[in-house]
Amino acid sequence: MGGVTEGKGIGALAAMVIGVAYAVGGVIGFAVTGFSGVTNSVGNKLLFLSLNPFQDFIHLAIGALLLYAGMKWSAAAVEGVLLGVGGIYVVAAITGFIYAHIPVITITTAGNSDNYLHAITGATAIVAALLSMSATNRQARSAY
Repeated sequence: MGGVTEGKGIGALAAMVIGVAYAVGGVIGFAVTGFSGVTNSVGNKLLFLSLNPFQDFIHLAIGALLLYAGMKWSAAAVEGVLLGVGGIYVVAAITGFIYAHIPVITITTAGNSDNYLHAITGATAIVAALLSMSATNRQARSAY
């Protein structure tokens, strides 16, 4: 019996791991924030992360997208999703470090822990996509 990611490589595995982390984070975030004050991040914290319902929804949606892609889509599609999500998170981190007052995405200070989490997530997703593409290219070359 094969696993869900069998034959899809590191990209599918990374998409599922990141997807689970973000989907669970979104659900836990909603448990902490509830559904009111959609962009209000004052006082809503989980460990070291600031939370608000808008951000919880985004994390849940991105987690679901990555999970679905990792389970159902081709390796190339998963690589594209990882690059896209990684790029979005890198831009969010850079934006947070440079322009540190965007309350909708809970960036209110340049030292906000969310900026570091976004940078790590973005870099991880991009590296996983590139490793997956490299492995796919090696397999294609060895087929000839």
